[in-house]
Amino acid sequence: MGHCRIGVLALALVAAMGCTAAGAGVAPDSTVLSTALGRSGAGAVVAQASPTAEPQIPPPAPNQTPGPNVVAPSPLDEGRPPPTVQMAPSPPQVVEGTEQQLIHPVNPTIAGSAAGLLAYVVDRASNDVSVVDLAGNQVLSKIPVGRGPVEVAASPDGARVYVVNQDDGSVSVIDVASQQVTATWSGLPDARDVAVLPDGSALYVTSPSAGEVVVLSTADGSVVGRVPVGRGVAFVEVSRDGRRAYATLPEANQLAIIDTGGRQVLTTVGVEGRPEGLAVSPDGSAVYVASRDASSVAVVSTTDHTVANTIQTPPQPLRVAINADGTFAYVSHGEGSRISVIDLGRQVIAGTLFLDNDALGLALSPDGTRLYAAQREANQIQAVDAATSFDLGTVAVGGSPDALVVVTRR
Repeated sequence: MGHCRIGVLALALVAAMGCTAAGAGVAPDSTVLSTALGRSGAGAVVAQASPTAEPQIPPPAPNQTPGPNVVAPSPLDEGRPPPTVQMAPSPPQVVEGTEQQLIHPVNPTIAGSAAGLLAYVVDRASNDVSVVDLAGNQVLSKIPVGRGPVEVAASPDGARVYVVNQDDGSVSVIDVASQQVTATWSGLPDARDVAVLPDGSALYVTSPSAGEVVVLSTADGSVVGRVPVGRGVAFVEVSRDGRRAYATLPEANQLAIIDTGGRQVLTTVGVEGRPEGLAVSPDGSAVYVASRDASSVAVVSTTDHTVANTIQTPPQPLRVAINADGTFAYVSHGEGSRISVIDLGRQVIAGTLFLDNDALGLALSPDGTRLYAAQREANQIQAVDAATSFDLGTVAVGGSPDALVVVTRR
């Protein structure tokens, strides 16, 4: 893929040029475009008031030209300053599907380096894991795993990668140094998702058909606990301090809150719209849950176990990833080839990353400068610079990549 930048109607003011790029797409609406450029219908330049300076969302890296590659201003964000109290999401300001894309060739200098980074990409249809050198954008190897691999997680030290094989009801353990499967732990019916405790001592694996979260020792794969949660339990995440695990129940429209010490459900929170993917904020204060059928992300307070806010999104939000400092969340969607960027401070969608294809699984580099998206229908992953939103290219992987995790080469 050639490097290009997609300019947009920015939060303050966008300077635009002619739209030329190899393979560039749809021409923008002339009325909206002329307004954005400050021109009248006759082509005369109209005097503009000095724009109010606002930060780029996501902010540009040092020495970067502001203006994202694949970002459009949110149709749901009216650009207000951060509120002093929590507020409901801003009402739509742009009709869905009218985001403008002005294509310009650029020569971006990316903010973060991918040197030494590997992506382990779960390929569901080909029953393997593609190991991708992210600096060279190439597949180094493919590791056979069980049948129907769907999700993946890495140990805190990056030495191991754990792959859930749904059709086998197993977990494949990959040694990152040798890039080999060193163990397979079975007896996990319909296994769906996996999370690792921060100290690396245990895995939490969801079993939808059994309605439980199974706790495995990472020392030998033995079952050290079973937490009855409810039929259809899907995705699970663990807080940074390891004291809580959170699991979604799409069929029951609930989020289960699990005490990892006692290995029991403390309570459940109602989350409408078939909740799926989720992410815990770095400070542990909130859980962000993608509600697929409600086209929203629920913000669940971990203090009082209530839905503190609901952020409306484009259709079919699927997975959520939050950067290390807790400033932005990234949400993939089942349609529209987009990723929504949520400003967590303001609790609104601040931008939209338009990709080559629909994305499913998401992963950030350890330093948070790069975002990677698994694109199932295209059998590839796509990389975006999270600071500037420049497109960093695609890499072809195995069949139907569902999920991925980024680790440092050992």
